[in-house]
Amino acid sequence: MSERIVDEFLELVQIDACFGDERKVADALKAKLEALGFRVTEDDTGPKVGGNAGNLTGILEGSKPGALLLTSHMDRVENGYGIKPQLKDGRISSDGTTVLAADDLSGAAAILEGIRQAQEQGIAMPRLEVVFTVGEEPQLRGSKHYDFSQLKAKMGYALDSPGRIGRIINAAPSTTQLHFDVYGKPAHAGNAPEKGVNALRAAAQVLATIREGRLDEETTANFAVCNAANVTNVVCDHVYVQGETRSANHDKMEAYCEYFEKFVKETIAKTDATVETRVERVYRCFHVPEDGPSIRLAKTVFAEMDIPVRIERGGGGMDGNRFNEYGIECVGLATGYAQNHTLNEYIEVEDLIRSGEMVRRIIANFQED
Repeated sequence: MSERIVDEFLELVQIDACFGDERKVADALKAKLEALGFRVTEDDTGPKVGGNAGNLTGILEGSKPGALLLTSHMDRVENGYGIKPQLKDGRISSDGTTVLAADDLSGAAAILEGIRQAQEQGIAMPRLEVVFTVGEEPQLRGSKHYDFSQLKAKMGYALDSPGRIGRIINAAPSTTQLHFDVYGKPAHAGNAPEKGVNALRAAAQVLATIREGRLDEETTANFAVCNAANVTNVVCDHVYVQGETRSANHDKMEAYCEYFEKFVKETIAKTDATVETRVERVYRCFHVPEDGPSIRLAKTVFAEMDIPVRIERGGGGMDGNRFNEYGIECVGLATGYAQNHTLNEYIEVEDLIRSGEMVRRIIANFQED
């Protein structure tokens, strides 16, 4: 049993995929869920996000009251093609030329293994609702289009968090994308520069003086994209800048968005350029209290497994943000991976194996509130 989840994980990460190209992973996971007796449907999210696969929903009716949500995502960051997993010293990593895609196929493997174990042991199960999403990495795009009304669960788990098993993510921030376009006036840089208005110079005044970085213990802002002209013989007449703000406190994030628009417009007004701003709210923060049913159940499971519990706030979003916004209490659970999104990504084999046991115990201990 302990080797089965490892083999399945190795199988899944070697299926080529990335955002927009989750088709082969979706087909594999659909077949695996159907083999476990699930009724599986796929939505039409793919074309909406420029991809070739939609979100998968697997439903398996249970023999005891209530419904339990289990979710992970099928996409991975770039450098995820041609993964060659290496097993050494109790860890699985890639060969150093790609990511490993433990984020988040370790979550998918744990869900499948936990359900298999529960079935093999004859454990009474609630209605199980398994959701495998597309496009989680680029700002939760797949779950943005998910039809949550098809779910009956009031609580669940996103198996999509780095760290050793026992780590629970009970909060994640709101995130907003910030955009502004500065418009100047073109002119020949050698013959008549004085007739032009340099949009890049004006944008630089904003970036040099706007509040950014760590704003407080809950809130950050970052500006990282700046697209301007690619020639030097013309005065730059257009600059596009993109950034973000995120906060564990939604009101603080909204306040920064108001500040951003006001500051950018006032700063550019002092120049001869003009500006357009745009604020794009991506997802809303959540905070699940430690006495909530999802954390109480997780604590029971980890006590049975003799695993220390660590409840922490995450710095990035996850599909759990969407589920919580819809009203389904959902926390993140770690499955043992680390350094995700890098070529040094790895997962602890012991944690991977025990994550299947974790899911089985969650199913077994679940009680409808």
